[in-house]
Amino acid sequence: MHIRVESLTHIYARGTPAERVALRGVDLEIEPGERVGISGPTGSGKSTLVQHIAGLLTPAAGRVLLDGVPAHARTPEARARRRQVGLAFQFPEAQMFEVTVFREVAFGPRHLGLNADEIAARVRWALEMVGLDPDAFADRVPFALSGGEMRRVALAGILALKPQVLILDEPTAGLDPRGRADILARLRAWQEQTGATFILVSHHLDEMAGLVDRVVLLADGQVVADGPTRHILGDGDRLRSVGLSPPPGVVLLEALRAAGWPVRTDALVIEEIISEIVRCIER
Repeated sequence: MHIRVESLTHIYARGTPAERVALRGVDLEIEPGERVGISGPTGSGKSTLVQHIAGLLTPAAGRVLLDGVPAHARTPEARARRRQVGLAFQFPEAQMFEVTVFREVAFGPRHLGLNADEIAARVRWALEMVGLDPDAFADRVPFALSGGEMRRVALAGILALKPQVLILDEPTAGLDPRGRADILARLRAWQEQTGATFILVSHHLDEMAGLVDRVVLLADGQVVADGPTRHILGDGDRLRSVGLSPPPGVVLLEALRAAGWPVRTDALVIEEIISEIVRCIER
């Protein structure tokens, strides 16, 4: 699905003493199948932007087009486009309500009017994609699971819809490092398998490094940088200027460079960082 954001402005509590401008004339284009990260400091407009892409908010000005159709319009075409956008908020498990894992993951597919066999197949596939054994988890009560397992069930419920666009807003919040790494690896595998558009909202820049190909940086409701992941995340000074901490690997390489080592500072994943350090040692 092609996503086009045109001069998008959003104002909360408009006309009241609490009025706040969350987005200021944002322009953005995302091609089908892209892996895009959206980051910025707290209050920069990240969550507001993706809620507009999902058609959940009405702009104060500007618009969002999903394959050329306004996302917020009340038309059959717009509703059809919105159904192809899956959005997981922070802590999506808080929205669960069904009595078994199977019923929770099947909730969305049931409302698509699919037959029982197709629903069961989607539930099994989605649970496997998030690392849960369908035979072991299907009949369990969601609220008796661990926090990490509940997060996986919630994500499976979105994947079971087989969206053309998946938006994850801080998907690893509250997870331990091992759980974070596993979820992100599985989401990468899901995107590669399906070819869907993937949008990751996070202030954990190290998570983005191996997961997205492009990063959009927001500050004060505006796009301040948009480019290849290496170019954006490897620029520590720019990240600090908007209140973000660079990825730990970038900080290490910056320190080595300041000490006289001729290292690149845009190596983002651990293998690249080690290779860059070894290269300088062997010179």
